[in-house]
Amino acid sequence: MVGITELRKAVAKKTGMKEKDVKAVLDALFKEIVDRVNKGDKVAIKQFGVFMRKIQKAKKAKNPRTKQIINVPQKNKFVFRPSKVIKYK
Repeated sequence: MVGITELRKAVAKKTGMKEKDVKAVLDALFKEIVDRVNKGDKVAIKQFGVFMRKIQKAKKAKNPRTKQIINVPQKNKFVFRPSKVIKYK
């Protein structure tokens, strides 16, 4: 798995920017995406995908240990839908 540090280094190398500057840009980008999605906006990045909130309805489920039926509350999930360019490559 590739982590953010490896991505930062690769972007810095490809762009000629300092790694600390790339870190600042990526941190600001991710924070802005999360802030916008949390406000209810969809964030679409062309040829990458869409970040959004989706409501998962409340449901009943079975506890696998006790076999007891439990109520699972509604959730407000943060989701990413990749673009077709990413899905089919």
